[in-house]
Amino acid sequence: MEIWKIALIVIGALALLIAAYLIIKTFVREVKKVRHLNLHRRGLTEMPAVPFILTDTIAAVVKLGLRAQENKMAKEGLNHMYTIDGQTRSAYTFMYDTAEVDTSREERDALVHRLSNTHESVFLSQTVLSKSLEHASSVAETTSLSFNETFLDDPKQFAISWTNFGGLRTNSLHNLDTYASILTDPDAASEQFWPMIANHGLAYNLLFLQKVKESHIPDIKDLFENVWEEISPVHESKNLYAIDLMIFAKWDASKVKNFDRWTPGSYILLEQNPTTKKLTPIAVHVSATNKLNAQVFTRKNSTDSAWIFALMAARTSVTVYGIWIGHVYHWHIVSAPMQMTLFNEVKESHPLRKLLDPQSKSLIGFDAALLLLWKTIGPPTSFSSPELFLELSNEFATNRNFFEDDPKVALKKLGLEESDFTVSKPWDQYPIIGDLLSIWEMSETFATKFVDETYTTPKEILDDTQLQNWMKQSASPTQGNVRGLPVMDSPDNLKKVLSSLINRVAAHGNSRQLNSLSDALCFLANYPPCLQDSRIPAPTETIDQTRLLNYLPNTGTIGEMMTFYFIFTYSAPYNPLIPLFGVNEDLYFDDPNDPRNAALIEFRESIRDFIENYDPVAPLVHQWPASIET
Repeated sequence: MEIWKIALIVIGALALLIAAYLIIKTFVREVKKVRHLNLHRRGLTEMPAVPFILTDTIAAVVKLGLRAQENKMAKEGLNHMYTIDGQTRSAYTFMYDTAEVDTSREERDALVHRLSNTHESVFLSQTVLSKSLEHASSVAETTSLSFNETFLDDPKQFAISWTNFGGLRTNSLHNLDTYASILTDPDAASEQFWPMIANHGLAYNLLFLQKVKESHIPDIKDLFENVWEEISPVHESKNLYAIDLMIFAKWDASKVKNFDRWTPGSYILLEQNPTTKKLTPIAVHVSATNKLNAQVFTRKNSTDSAWIFALMAARTSVTVYGIWIGHVYHWHIVSAPMQMTLFNEVKESHPLRKLLDPQSKSLIGFDAALLLLWKTIGPPTSFSSPELFLELSNEFATNRNFFEDDPKVALKKLGLEESDFTVSKPWDQYPIIGDLLSIWEMSETFATKFVDETYTTPKEILDDTQLQNWMKQSASPTQGNVRGLPVMDSPDNLKKVLSSLINRVAAHGNSRQLNSLSDALCFLANYPPCLQDSRIPAPTETIDQTRLLNYLPNTGTIGEMMTFYFIFTYSAPYNPLIPLFGVNEDLYFDDPNDPRNAALIEFRESIRDFIENYDPVAPLVHQWPASIET
């Protein structure tokens, strides 16, 4: 055979081998690629993508089942006896007298079976996904009342959720009269409203108070037209603040187990004492989807019981904001697509993966499990289906960019100044802001040191194709759909992105501290996840105590909320940020002497110090997870 023919055969064979290699490589890359739910086909074009990894979702469902066993002792500690509606039973019986545990287990087992026997691409198809989300939304209706469908007789009975496990109930009894008084004394309700948010809202990321500016006045006048003369002097003295939670007026109440679950749309006006820095609510606009039924309450124009109702409605809006927007949207929803595109565009050997992989292990799987096990593990809010939650996220995300979630950016936008909330030490009148800023500073320092050691010039940033692709795909409407990410042309821009991403995961870690749950959140009159009656009374109406208590969560709803809370605090993290054997263990970078490992150690030490200051009574330093697990 002539040489040129042999050469052609060899070249052809090599070409085939190269082509086969490229095809296989592309196929493997596509198989490993993290995909996301097709939200755009549902009209949800504003919110970031919701990623899905089949194996991670199955693992999350199984682990959640195990966690249900971990917090069993906390539930068994609900053994204090109560007499409600003429029946004397344990707190556990009133909260969980149905086969709740067995039903939850059946739901998890069925979902694991369904996921394990369905290929990921098939599961993500519109038809199968819709059926799965619909299944997650369904709630069996009951035809007869059970113990866990009982409304409380007395405000003090909201201590029903204080478990004896770990001494929570015994250590909390000194607060019982104070907490209960918000349902009997309108002045106590006003007095406690702001301190409850400012001191106990860290896990809910309640950074939402805004200083009223002139640009806000037309909208405020529209809502409070009939009482503006009462409010105007407070505005003129520049002491008027607001919490705008009217977003919830876009959704009707849900019907779950034959009861309403309703989140009012609320707009709360507060007056600040310029000397003491104390904030007091002075007016509340309460609205539902039918705006004709909206009511405006002030301390002066309302009966005592109507004012108590108004603040009850406001506290419900605050709680639901904290659960779904402050916590889940800010920390879960925005972080997950950034992790998805990181996995897709950046190789595991890249320094960015070394930095971020340890904090990206659980979130995508948990978020998918939450959507698919909604009725089993979701908190009992009016957003009673995954579809409703996605609609809320999409609404909140409209015209919102990535950095608006960062504490310093939020403070500037809200017009909040440290001097306005400081008496003895910085932010002592809004302590959760001081905590959020502390975690931010730790995250920013860690990110800054990583970038300074990894990239020395803007050219290195520009030449890093994996980094550039990560940012490009994160911002792409068809991929991450995360808005407001900067052009990656400088170390400073990368520091901003990494600081924000690290901070979201780090800040979420406080949710697993005992001090974040506390007796304050467990006493659900302080933080109601829903109202169970969607009728808005008139300000002049007198509401008897029975009706007031029937607005608030019944015993079964309280039980569902405790199931949600206990998963956070009464189970161990899969991977603690601070390793059990010390801050020097399980380092992210191969060389123990790598300066980036020194930055990691410093970051861990700063979180440890934060925990010890945040909860000096029970500083559980290994309870702070490295990733967002729940």
